[in-house]
Amino acid sequence: MRRAILCTADAVEEAFYDAMQRGDLEAMMALWADDEDVLCVHPGSDRFVGLASVRESWARIFRYGHVEIRRTDVRSHTGAVLAVHNVVEQTLSPDPRSAAPGGMQVVECIATNVYVKQAGSWRMMMHHSALRQANPASNDRLH
Repeated sequence: MRRAILCTADAVEEAFYDAMQRGDLEAMMALWADDEDVLCVHPGSDRFVGLASVRESWARIFRYGHVEIRRTDVRSHTGAVLAVHNVVEQTLSPDPRSAAPGGMQVVECIATNVYVKQAGSWRMMMHHSALRQANPASNDRLH
């Protein structure tokens, strides 16, 4: 199967979040670079290195359906062959504190997405997403 040529890192990012919204594993994996050093870290998980490992991580996520997600506060830098985007991801997740069945909550994560230009097309090299701390000012130690 031929992969689409994505002319900008922004186009890859748009397709990445669209694939998440649809729970489409094939569309998701078509966006990743042809490089065994690709890396993905989901909130609260270990890191997945290599295309097979990244694919399995997304397959496990999509087993439960699509991901209700939207991006806000996008910050980006694009060079000749590398682009870095930092975004706030807002996902709709079950709320364990809700007394009502099916209660939902918005969970925010901070994500860094790294894109690389290969053979005239942009691809995803890394996705790293971590839960956003509710009140970072209350913690003196950041690292």
